[in-house]
Amino acid sequence: MGRAAQQTLLAVLCLSAVVCEVEDTCPEVKIVGLGGNEKLAILQGCPGVPGATGPKGELGAEGMRGEKGTQGSPGKMGPAGEKGEKGDIGVPGLKGDKGDIGVPGTITEKELEDVHCKTGAKNCKELLARGNIMSGWYTIYPHDCNAMTVLCDMDTDGGGWIVFQRRADGSVDFFRDWNSYKSGFGSRLTEFWLGNDNIHLLTSFGDNELRIDLTDFDNNHAYAKYKSFKILGETENYKLILGDFLGGNAGDSLSGHNNMLFSTKDRQQDPGSNKCATTYKGAWWYSSCHNSNLNGMYWLGAHSSFADGVNWQAGKGYNYSYKRSEMKFRPV
Repeated sequence: MGRAAQQTLLAVLCLSAVVCEVEDTCPEVKIVGLGGNEKLAILQGCPGVPGATGPKGELGAEGMRGEKGTQGSPGKMGPAGEKGEKGDIGVPGLKGDKGDIGVPGTITEKELEDVHCKTGAKNCKELLARGNIMSGWYTIYPHDCNAMTVLCDMDTDGGGWIVFQRRADGSVDFFRDWNSYKSGFGSRLTEFWLGNDNIHLLTSFGDNELRIDLTDFDNNHAYAKYKSFKILGETENYKLILGDFLGGNAGDSLSGHNNMLFSTKDRQQDPGSNKCATTYKGAWWYSSCHNSNLNGMYWLGAHSSFADGVNWQAGKGYNYSYKRSEMKFRPV
């Protein structure tokens, strides 16, 4: 290799080293040939100094859409918006499980009365059928939830009787006016009259039989029974409507008073002009005047006055006043 060639090769290598320091690459240098015909061939040189930026090329075709990136962190909450309109009612949800049994409530007096009204007995016969076998005072509900307290005889002749008159010891005055007999009076413990309005109401539903029980001062008992019994309202002066006499050892002393109006000392309505209520000191369905007077004066057995005691003519006549009398009825 000549001196000139060596110098040229050295220069090329130096240039390559300088360039390669910048690019951190080395050119591929190859010496071809030996002897006098050697050639220096540079197969690939180091990159040159970057040229000036060329003009912006045309916009290329739109590339394919890239894959969805991962969700970013939530941004800061913005200000609350205005309240929207009320939405439609949603579809009802499924029925929930049955809850536990609650604590029993307290029933009011009015609610209790309503229960009794709807389920209570209408008369003593119904009470007896429900197992109330003791004679005594009971509350019944004969009509429209109107409570009424009555004496029930659960012993006599099969029981179930409503007692509307009782004489027992003379402790109650029975020589009273119209309004007293209309409303009722007396004592639950001894003697009483249930009241014509009450008797009318109780005998207005269905057929009722009548029984009269009498006891004298020797404790002899007698009775009389009638097929049916009712009294009309005050506008018809509590008129007596009586059925046939069915029998009894006291005899019949009431049939003669059938269809008669009720009379008191201040409202005498018997057919004649005898003023029976005043004359015989009672209140009854007088027919100028009477065969019986169970609301008369309470004499102690035999009496000298005529027909003004607790009399039952077919039994002991007009001059004997019974110790005890009870008038009672029950549904047939």
